[in-house]
Amino acid sequence: MKLVISPKAEKKLKKIPKFDQIAIGQKIRIIGETKDLLQEEKLRGFKDTFRIRVGDYRIVYRRSAESVYIILIGHRKEIYDLLRQLLK
Repeated sequence: MKLVISPKAEKKLKKIPKFDQIAIGQKIRIIGETKDLLQEEKLRGFKDTFRIRVGDYRIVYRRSAESVYIILIGHRKEIYDLLRQLLK
């Protein structure tokens, strides 16, 4: 499955502490490989948009048949406000 990370998600990931970056990177690899092992939750109000929790951080992405597009990565306090601004 093809995995695409948005420039905004990359920028946010670089600002996160290194320890959390490693955990998020491992989870992103799992997203690209399979969806069966994930505890993903569908976001209300957004079509085909899911989130995964990694400690205090969230990975928000869209899944299609052939690819996964990482929309945003961020702290749980700010991620949903940023997502509303970005997608609505």
